[in-house]
Amino acid sequence: MKVTEIILVSENWKGTETNFLMTVADYLKYVDMDTFDSRKDVADSMIELGRTLGKENDWSELYFAGNKSVAARFCVDDRQLMKFLKGFYNSTDQETVFDEKRCSGECLNKLAELGMDTRGKASIDSLSYTRLDTVFEQGQTLRNFNGHDYRVMEKLSERNLLLMDTMTGSFVVAQGTDLFARHPRGAEPTEENSLIAIEWGHGLYLSSTPSAIDFHHIRQQYGTGRKIEDIYQYREMLQDRFCLYSNLEMDDRMSSKAREAIMMANFEEFGTSDLEHFRKGLNTGLYDKGFAEIGEIKPEKSR
Repeated sequence: MKVTEIILVSENWKGTETNFLMTVADYLKYVDMDTFDSRKDVADSMIELGRTLGKENDWSELYFAGNKSVAARFCVDDRQLMKFLKGFYNSTDQETVFDEKRCSGECLNKLAELGMDTRGKASIDSLSYTRLDTVFEQGQTLRNFNGHDYRVMEKLSERNLLLMDTMTGSFVVAQGTDLFARHPRGAEPTEENSLIAIEWGHGLYLSSTPSAIDFHHIRQQYGTGRKIEDIYQYREMLQDRFCLYSNLEMDDRMSSKAREAIMMANFEEFGTSDLEHFRKGLNTGLYDKGFAEIGEIKPEKSR
C-alpha cells in the first residue's frame, strides 16, 4: 500500500472530532453510498474526493442528519500523514480523538512499515537508516525527518548547502548533508517501506532577514564554488543566481513569508527584482566588484 492510497477521515459528531485512516473500499462502506438520494449524488461525492489527490488543503465534505459531518481526503505524503495524526487539521475549540479500532488494517500496517505510531511519532528503536547516493542540485526541495521542507538556495559544495525553510523563510548552512532512507530495522529499503529525507552533520542557523546575512562570507567559508576563470563566467553565475531567486519568488508552493525573504535576498544582492534592470546592470559591470574580490583571495602561484 502507498501512502497516497490512504484516506484521512475526520468525523465530527456533536462537537467531538474523531480521526481514523481508511482504504477507499472501507471508506465507501463507512459512508454507505446506498443512503444517497441518487447516483448523481454518489458520483459527485466521489469526484469531490478524487479532487483532493495531490492538493494538501482540499477536503471532501459530507453532511448527515444528527449533527454529524465527515471530512475526508487522499493523503498527499508521509508529512501530511504525520500532521493528520498529530491533529494539525482539527478545530482547536473541539475535542479530538484518534480511533485506531475504526482504521483499516492495511493503513495500520503502513504506519508500522513507516515506523510511525498513531500519534505521528517515529518509533526510533524499530528503524534503520540507509545512506543513499545522490547529487544535490540548486533549486531542488529537500525534506528532513522532522517534516520540514527546505529549498536549496545555493550548492556551496558537494555536501554543504545553503538552505531556506519554505515555511519560515529562515536560512541554514547545512554542512555534511546526506540523503537517507528510513525503513524498518532488518528490512531492505524499498519505495513502499521508506521515508526519504536529508540529515546534516552541523548546521549554521541564520536569520530569516537576508540583509543580516553575509552571503559573501558564507560562500568563502563553506563553499568550493564553481570555477570562475573570467568576468563572463562570473556574470553567468550571477545570472543563474538571479533567475533562481526570481523563480522562487513566484513559487506558490512556498509560504508568503519565505517568498518575501527570497525577494529581499534578491534585492539585497542585485538592487532589483526586475530582469531587464538586472541585465542592464550586469552588462554595464554594476556587479563586477565580486569578481575583483575573487581575484584578491586567489593564492599566489609558487615560483
